[in-house]
Amino acid sequence: MKKYEMKQLQRNSRSGWSLAELLTVIVVLGVAAMIVIPFAASGASASGQSAARLLVTDMLAAQMDAVASQNFRRVHFYSDGSGWCILELYAGELADPFDPETAKFAEDRIESQGQDQQSIINFVQDTRFRDIKIDNVNFGNGIEEIIFDPTGGIITNNGSPSLGGSVDITSGEFTWTVTLAPLTGKVSVSETTGGVP
Repeated sequence: MKKYEMKQLQRNSRSGWSLAELLTVIVVLGVAAMIVIPFAASGASASGQSAARLLVTDMLAAQMDAVASQNFRRVHFYSDGSGWCILELYAGELADPFDPETAKFAEDRIESQGQDQQSIINFVQDTRFRDIKIDNVNFGNGIEEIIFDPTGGIITNNGSPSLGGSVDITSGEFTWTVTLAPLTGKVSVSETTGGVP
């Protein structure tokens, strides 16, 4: 046999991995498992983080939409804790109570999840958030909604400046508190696990 044919035969006969290659793959898979498994096991934390991010995004979108349209946007939280919606309002409608039959919902072409392109988040209908609940909604004197004015600030339903407030998103033992600062409506988020910040 010629040298060239022998090398070709040796190359073609290799059918397995070397011990070094096999150990490298095992180590990489082990490290990946150590990182991924705790996060996969904490599904309540992951879905809660997603819901908190979605709420912050919706609040910022409502604030920017109020500025862009030079009108009012109300973020209304459902009293049963199942989610929220964003409404388009005019100055004369600020004190009108929420009525799902007559409400003019803001458009949301990206995140509406089967809500006819309306800005409605309902955890009962949205399979991503089955274990999520909205708790402790308070934007002053037990008010369960917040209104953004045409300047992007927050106001009460009588048009006076709001002192801000907060809402909790709960998923298992995890809670995220989304807070709006007085007047400006600046959004911040803090997390607690089992009652410990």
